[in-house]
Amino acid sequence: MGSTEYVSRATNEDLERILAYAGRPGMISLAGGLPDPSVFPREELSEIAGMVIGEMGQDALQYSAAMGVPKLRERISRYMEEELGIGGQGPDSVLVTTGSQESLFSISMSLLREGDAVFTENPTYFVAYTVFREFGARVRPSPMEEDGIDTHSLEAAVRSEEPGRRKFIYVMPVAQNPTGASMGEEKKRHILEIASQYDLMVIEDDPYGLINYSGARPRPLKSMDGEGRVIYLSTFSKVLAPGLRIGWAAGDPGLLSSVSRVKQLIDLNTNTLSQYICSEALERRLIQRNIGRVVEAYRRKRDWMDQALRSEFGDRVSYVLPDSGMFIFARFQGVDTRKMVMRAVESGVLYLPGDSTFVSDPDYSTARLNFSYPGREEISEGIRRLGRVFRPSSP
Repeated sequence: MGSTEYVSRATNEDLERILAYAGRPGMISLAGGLPDPSVFPREELSEIAGMVIGEMGQDALQYSAAMGVPKLRERISRYMEEELGIGGQGPDSVLVTTGSQESLFSISMSLLREGDAVFTENPTYFVAYTVFREFGARVRPSPMEEDGIDTHSLEAAVRSEEPGRRKFIYVMPVAQNPTGASMGEEKKRHILEIASQYDLMVIEDDPYGLINYSGARPRPLKSMDGEGRVIYLSTFSKVLAPGLRIGWAAGDPGLLSSVSRVKQLIDLNTNTLSQYICSEALERRLIQRNIGRVVEAYRRKRDWMDQALRSEFGDRVSYVLPDSGMFIFARFQGVDTRKMVMRAVESGVLYLPGDSTFVSDPDYSTARLNFSYPGREEISEGIRRLGRVFRPSSP
């Protein structure tokens, strides 16, 4: 593939727009997936960072292994078992990455070849779709329902592909991005049955699993995986601080060892200092204690956005209020959100047009709206601005 074609495939105009306009004075961004800085445990992290540099600097300021700092891998293994119910994943089953995005990229780079089939939700995480397309995959979508992917459609798509071309299933069972839907137990079991019957891997992307507003934390697909087919991806960006850029992949040690060799070509190793800081944060249970703070803050913001949307749009908007995550995926009656996006920018509000998250059959009436980053007044004013932009023209 030539460099021009590669850059063309990698281009995502919506991501570029978010980055270009989010910092404009007076702009209210409902587009990105940024955590609220007020939930960062800054004092505790400052103390941990000073201790790590002062007492462990000889190692913490040095290069480290591509698989990750052993102590962190051990503590992530324990964290998954205690907090997520994912047992049987020793340190050799954990690869530490620069956020879960690098996990996704490195796994795709390791496994995908031109023309391979990847099976996913529709709509789906738009950056993941871009990555799969980058490596020449044919992305086979199955529609989303209120409780997750239509698994019967998924099985039909898998069955229709040549066995040698089936590569993996990519799903977000909890707080799916963009819809916010969480998968029921029956669908999780069906996905594992499909993977077993057709000899497939499953990539489970779970950045939001611990941010749950209902009090009933769903269990990850990986916790039900009896055949070792699931590669579990997660991150500390949403429950500690994204600036540390620490994520991980957990699963088959042989596969992850191979993936680590690809990762080594990208960045040699994940930031060593950040790994030591995260390791100490886990040991002190700072992350576990901070989750409650995050959940409470985001539950309030979700409810503020819900109230603002109902007040501004009434029955002209529809959505499922999410039990987890950071987004409301809304459908606006009689509105083409793609056509309105630049008018919204001119009015001082950013959103992600929903069509960009669809692999096929895009719904142009949809928009993904983030509630985790803006404050209460920004949420209210941002929705008011959307109301003016989306208001039906007078006859």
